[in-house]
Amino acid sequence: MIERNPEVPDHFLVLERKETFGDYARAYGNALAEHHESHGVIVVPFMPIECDLDFLQSISFPPEWKKIGTANGIEESIYERDGASLRVRQDHPFIQLDMGVEQACYLQSQIASFNAQLRRGLSVLFPAYHSLKEANITWRLTETIEEGMHLDTFGGGQPLGPQYKVLNRVKIFLNIDSEPRRWRTSFDLPAVLSRCQDELPMELPDDVNVVNDVIDKFGVLKSLPYHSLSYPTMSAVISNAEAVCHEVVYGRRVVGGEFWCHRDDMLDPKKLTHDLLRHWLEEDEYAIGDARTIAQRYADMKGSYALIQEARAAQAS
Repeated sequence: MIERNPEVPDHFLVLERKETFGDYARAYGNALAEHHESHGVIVVPFMPIECDLDFLQSISFPPEWKKIGTANGIEESIYERDGASLRVRQDHPFIQLDMGVEQACYLQSQIASFNAQLRRGLSVLFPAYHSLKEANITWRLTETIEEGMHLDTFGGGQPLGPQYKVLNRVKIFLNIDSEPRRWRTSFDLPAVLSRCQDELPMELPDDVNVVNDVIDKFGVLKSLPYHSLSYPTMSAVISNAEAVCHEVVYGRRVVGGEFWCHRDDMLDPKKLTHDLLRHWLEEDEYAIGDARTIAQRYADMKGSYALIQEARAAQAS
């Protein structure tokens, strides 16, 4: 269910339910990639992934595991070979849960199978993205309440290396909880730069990660109008989360997949966010500054109105 706000562009593409990824591909072809590259939000009403849903819905992770994923080894085997015998890996995250070896092994196998189907499914949904590569698949089996409207950042908002500035980001959030997951979405990055110009520094860098971090810290997204979205069990949303403002309002269990493809695989490589940022900044008459200097300048800022005004006054003088 979507409650659309007329003050925000309608950026949703809601698919008709299909029973296989192949059915989606035949019905939509490259339409999903086209919508994604235009900063759209794709709503998939059913993700055809086989899993023991009852079991997965019985699992909750501790709060400190909010974004634990494949990068943390959750997909790796519980066992390792020691000569002629096998032994339990005591450093495996699921052994730390103290759920017993059998349950831990079953959870690991369920996650590994689910992730394999998700990887394959995304490759079918985005057939042109031949270089599609996984960055991380997180299993967020913790309750989230009103996390705040934001644009995604990485590594504490530090500048991106050149190897990342040629990548188009695809992010999927698949609800595996018994209750609908509630979201809000708002404007895309260029619209935020334009609408919030009077509340942001007049000097920003040609670096999406640093710009998004500054936007988040200045708190300018809190007052933006938004759409409301509620998506049920085994449905998903797909978007470029570094280019579309979003917020989880409520949810308990979701699988978050973060993938990248090279710019050359995009239907329209000219739409790469990293290449367009300088144009967006210049169009709204921002000064282009050094990314590392600006990241350091606002490293400790927490969205304080006084700090924001002080920073703007210092730049104006």
